Amino acid sequence: MRLLIDDVLDLLRLRVKPLAAYQYVWWQPALLLTLMGAVSSGDTAELGGNIAGRIGFMVLFTWLQTLLFARFMGVWLRWGKGEVGGSLFGLVVVASGLQVVEPLTSWLPGDAARVADILLSLLGLVVLVNALSKVSQVSVTRTLVGVVLFAPLSLLLLATTLSFAKTAGWVELPPDMVEMMQQKGIASAPAPAAKK
Repeated sequence: MRLLIDDVLDLLRLRVKPLAAYQYVWWQPALLLTLMGAVSSGDTAELGGNIAGRIGFMVLFTWLQTLLFARFMGVWLRWGKGEVGGSLFGLVVVASGLQVVEPLTSWLPGDAARVADILLSLLGLVVLVNALSKVSQVSVTRTLVGVVLFAPLSLLLLATTLSFAKTAGWVELPPDMVEMMQQKGIASAPAPAAKK
């Protein structure tokens, strides 16, 4: 586990090893990824009072998003003649390690929290794109395009996972979110009937 933490710190300093160095024992990235999902649930108070349900939702979404992203980027980088000689899963997990501290920005006052969120998101993007670009020897621009192309898939996955979590009783969606999802045809539950 110490090696994994050291790799997170190295990636934050934009130091990237060959991809083979990020092929960890399975439980190490699994533990870090689960921790990231659980910590992220602290920023989901608008999804109701079921704390265990919110944690379950965020852990599930974090896992699905990471697995899908690693697979998507593997295909994308290979199309760009990248040298991807193994799974990107471990690298994607450690490159996303900054997510563990993101919920701490909620302790800051309003504008400072928003600025800190933006800065952490940008730093996380730089770390991720740099790591993927260097291990695959694909240009930063092509790697960044792949990350941007994944964004709509990520949003669709979020909406689908939210709908599942709502159906399972894990979360309660705010009315405006339910209305938006129903307009897009994603929400599984019908809208409540209007009162007369």
